[in-house]
Amino acid sequence: MRDKNVPISGPFIIEKALQFAKALGYDEFRGSNGWLEKFKRRHGIMAKVISGESKDVDDNVSENWITETLSKILKDYKPKNMFNADETALFFQCLPQKTLAFKKEKCFGKKQSKARLTVMLGANMTRHQKLKH
Repeated sequence: MRDKNVPISGPFIIEKALQFAKALGYDEFRGSNGWLEKFKRRHGIMAKVISGESKDVDDNVSENWITETLSKILKDYKPKNMFNADETALFFQCLPQKTLAFKKEKCFGKKQSKARLTVMLGANMTRHQKLKH
């Protein structure tokens, strides 16, 4: 499932372990949260934040587009006429999403502020012309 970028959860691992245990005749296996934590520790499994969509792009298609189509489009342009622009945002009133706490202490958060400063930056390929706002 991971090779297809499908997220795998703790309950999914427990369910699969229960299926294997049943198939192997281990009727006493329960797949508790304690078992799951030990299993993850033993095999170096940890929770990670999923980011990006890089696996949605076929590398061969993008490589062909860059070498064939893009080069045809860009042949009539000079580097001083090629620009790149990107935006970025700073959420300046946000609190951290993680905290340090004692093991038995419950942690509660609050709704994050959506106040932000968004900036768009741009420049030409030779870096001699920078775009202003």
